[in-house]
Amino acid sequence: MRNLIIVFLFCLTCCVVTSCKSDGSGPAPVSSISEPAGGGEYVPDGYKLVWADEFETPGLPDTTRWGYQTGGHGWTAKERQLYTEANPDNVRVQDGMLSITAQLTAENRRNPFSSTRLVTKYKATFEEGYFEIRAKFPEGDGLRSAFWMVGDTVSKIGWPKAGEIDLVEHYGKFPTVVGAAVQTPDFFWSGKGQKGGSRIVKSATTEFHVYSCEWTKERLTFAVDGEEYWTYEPLPGRAQMGYPFAWPFYLVANVSVGGLRGPETAQINTGIFPASMYLDYVRVYQK
Repeated sequence: MRNLIIVFLFCLTCCVVTSCKSDGSGPAPVSSISEPAGGGEYVPDGYKLVWADEFETPGLPDTTRWGYQTGGHGWTAKERQLYTEANPDNVRVQDGMLSITAQLTAENRRNPFSSTRLVTKYKATFEEGYFEIRAKFPEGDGLRSAFWMVGDTVSKIGWPKAGEIDLVEHYGKFPTVVGAAVQTPDFFWSGKGQKGGSRIVKSATTEFHVYSCEWTKERLTFAVDGEEYWTYEPLPGRAQMGYPFAWPFYLVANVSVGGLRGPETAQINTGIFPASMYLDYVRVYQK
C-alpha cells in the first residue's frame, strides 16, 4: 500500500509540473484538445492544435484564457480610447463569437471613447507555431482593429526589443485593405519604419475571413484565407536586432480609436459608433 501511495503522489506531481509553464508565467497551452469540426483547412502539414477559444459560452470572455490591459494613457500611439476591464459594453461573447466594441462616451476630453484590449499575458504564451483567427472588422475613420502578439520579455527589455508580430491590422478608413507587420529593433513604426505587407480584401468589413501567421525560426509568413501575401525574413547578421522572436509571446486583440496611427478625434465621424470587431475563433497550432 505504501508503494502505491508513493507512485500515486509521483504521478500527481508530474501532472502538476507538466500543466505549468517552465518560466512560471502561467498555464501551458493545452496539448490534447481536438480540432473543431470544419477547422484546419489552411493549417500547414505537421501542426497540431494546442490552444483555442471558440467563444461558445455567452457572457464575458473566459478568464482562464484572457485578461485585460486597461487605461487611457494613449499607449505608444497617443490613442484616444479608455480601455476598460470586463465591461459588456466593450467586450462580450454572444452567438458563438467575441465582439470588441469601441464606444463614444464623451466622459472626458482626453478619452472620449472606450474599448477593450484583451491579452493572454499570464494565461498562455507561445514560441513559434501557426496562429489563425477568423474575423470581421468595423469600418470608419479613426478605427484600428488588430490581432497581434508581443514578446513576453517586454516588461524586462522593453519595446521594440521584445518584438511584436501584427498578425492582422485593419484601419477603418481603408475598409478593403488588411495588413500585417513586425516590430523589431531594426524596424519599428515609431522609429525607423516598420516592415509589413498588405492585401485587398473587398469584404473585410462585411464577411468573415481567416487571417493567419506561420512563425518559424527563420521567417514569418502571413496569409488571408490560406493565400500567402507577405513574408518577413531578417537581414543577414542582425540576430535578435532583426528577429527578436526567440522567446514566448502572448496574444492581443483590441480596437483603438485615433492617435498617431489614425486621424485626430476632431476628424472622426462619431456616427460610426458603436463599432465592433468580431472574432469567430482564435486557434494556435504547433509541431
